Amino acid sequence: MLIRLLLGFLTVIVLLMSFNYLSFTFFQNNIRNEIISYNAQNIRFTSERYEEHFQLVQKQMYALYFNDDVDRLQKASGNARYALLDRVKQEIIKVVGNPLIYVDNAIIVFKEGSLTLSRIGTNDRTSMFEKFYASTDYPDSFWQRQFNETYSARMFPMSKFYEHSFHKAGDVTTKGLFIPYVLKHWQNDDFYIVAMMDANQLFEAFHRSVNANFIILNKQGLPLFSTGGLANREELPELPVDKTYLLRDNTYYFYQTGQNSGYTYINIIPSASISKQISKLNVTLLVLLILSLIVSVVISVLFSVRFNRPVKQLVSSLQMSAGEDVRFKSNIREFKLIGQKLDDMLQTNARIQSDLAQKNIQLLSYSYLNKLKKIYSGSPGAIDMISTQEYRFVVYEITYKDRFWEEMKEEPGPLTYSIYTYINHSLLKAFPASLTIQIESRQMLSVINEIDDSRMDAYMAELLNVVAHDADFYFLTIAISPAFPQSFDFTEAYEQTVKLLQERKLNEDTQIVRQLAGRQSVHLLTSAQEQQFDCNLAAGNTQELLHLLDRQLALMERKCETVLQYQEFLIDIVQKVRKAFHVLRLDERAIQPVIAGLSTSQSFYSGRHYRKFFSQLLVAACEEIRSNQKNEDPVIDFVVDYVNKHFAQDITLDIVAEHLHITGGYLSTYFKEKTGENFIDYINGVRIRVAQQMLLETDLRIQDVASSSGYQNINSFNRMFKKFTGMPPREFRREKRTEDEVS
Repeated sequence: MLIRLLLGFLTVIVLLMSFNYLSFTFFQNNIRNEIISYNAQNIRFTSERYEEHFQLVQKQMYALYFNDDVDRLQKASGNARYALLDRVKQEIIKVVGNPLIYVDNAIIVFKEGSLTLSRIGTNDRTSMFEKFYASTDYPDSFWQRQFNETYSARMFPMSKFYEHSFHKAGDVTTKGLFIPYVLKHWQNDDFYIVAMMDANQLFEAFHRSVNANFIILNKQGLPLFSTGGLANREELPELPVDKTYLLRDNTYYFYQTGQNSGYTYINIIPSASISKQISKLNVTLLVLLILSLIVSVVISVLFSVRFNRPVKQLVSSLQMSAGEDVRFKSNIREFKLIGQKLDDMLQTNARIQSDLAQKNIQLLSYSYLNKLKKIYSGSPGAIDMISTQEYRFVVYEITYKDRFWEEMKEEPGPLTYSIYTYINHSLLKAFPASLTIQIESRQMLSVINEIDDSRMDAYMAELLNVVAHDADFYFLTIAISPAFPQSFDFTEAYEQTVKLLQERKLNEDTQIVRQLAGRQSVHLLTSAQEQQFDCNLAAGNTQELLHLLDRQLALMERKCETVLQYQEFLIDIVQKVRKAFHVLRLDERAIQPVIAGLSTSQSFYSGRHYRKFFSQLLVAACEEIRSNQKNEDPVIDFVVDYVNKHFAQDITLDIVAEHLHITGGYLSTYFKEKTGENFIDYINGVRIRVAQQMLLETDLRIQDVASSSGYQNINSFNRMFKKFTGMPPREFRREKRTEDEVS
């Protein structure tokens, strides 16, 4: 029997050898086609990834381009402009801080004033492009010319950018190899945005070929990016549009044209490289064939010797690993053992299925978060888990009261989790297809695909009843969105729902908000109250200021203003104090610790929190103002007094210096050192403030206001007024009077 088995296995070996030989011959004939097909697929994959990424960068930059703060920045001035510059800078940092966007910096280049704004702050255009991002290919004159171009988006060839040291003899640091991507609006030449895309990072992320010869051509056939020493279009052959590769002069050119950009992506592979790969595969296949023959002979001999062992050895092995009696009913002992094994496998499978179900819920939560935040996870199938039916959002925000922080000795994390657990379980009872996830430390989101207002009202009534038991420690703000169709943008729907949270009234009760109130203006101080506030602040009268703000807060409480309006009022008062410090040339370090508390103002839930903040702010500000009044400077005081009395007349540096018996140059340097402001800028600031007051309190013509405030030329007056206020005099008068009437 053993001999028959051995002969049978040898016959099988002969057949396997014949099959392997035929397979080897067939594979050798087709291996070149497979390698060519692989490289064609590779360049197609590379082009698709580049195209998707260019679109992503374009969307991110246009979102920054049309940002409201960027639009307001062009009209703002003074402290408002500083605040907007900081907010736009933080937005740029947030965009370029994403490591998957491969953008080193986003630079907003303004036409007026040759100003640039990026993640490193504000700089003039010459410093930015000749010091921080210097390139021989893109001097400052190149960036100036872009204001005259009429395109909307254009990508320029890669170049090496450098950063020069502050010292002339300092080292030059290489910033990197960047592809400048300029985006603008064809109707607006006031500014444009430059995205400095890191060419090497893009190449490492999207190029998958083992061969490094790669080039990107724009629509005109000019290289945007290249490696391997190829940089000129003249070095490339004509590429037929109806093919994906070309063999020319013992070199393969694999190419693909992007569907969106029209760019041409080319992998250049010498024919010798492909032949070398084929030779290596041939040797590998031959070795594998020989090894398979040797192993087959050895295994056949061993298996033939061991095959005649009785089947009971297999049964014995199963019995040793079973451990328990089988629950499978049968009179045959072997079937019992097999049944036991099957039963164990089913139990293991059940545990695996349960574990997978839990993980699927977590994956679904991550998919929702990624979709809300517009995060690309690298797995397109993950979003398919999300239902595409009609949906609505419910956002819950927890606010912990003072009593919680006074009595509890731990962080609110455990309590937050308990609230989340209850909301999740109770909502699943009412809406089985819903999902609740915690998206912030004190914020949760429910996604509901079943639109039933009656069930929603019943669920909310039950939730309010439960929350009421712990009303001394916390309250909820619940924002319920309308029903969104499946085609509505997911992130936009979420952002609309979050905006509802700011529509809550300022009290300590749990509130449900379903729609925006539609209020466009905040109840701020009237012109008379603003003048009263400024006068008392300049005099350091703390009590008068607190009485004024207390009356205003009481009025807002009677009108049941929203949290958003309280926040805007708070920011407005802070800006007034900072403006007063700027006018009085005071150091803001005295009030900086109080202003730092703005970061926690979102948790203010009653008028006493705002009163406490205003008290701390105004006490610190008035103490600094009164302290400064004791340290007067006779030279500066004379200049201020002279300008205030003679602003309508011709004032020059030499005229004022002559009264002080000093030179004009010395006075200019002294004034700048003591006040931080140029002499002429100070005069213009005084005149414009006088003009503002006359525009609001009188009906004088614009020409008469200009003359009365020291400007004999109406064009100079209009230009200077717009520089300081961000708008022409006529528009300023109309807007301010409209605000006073509304107030």
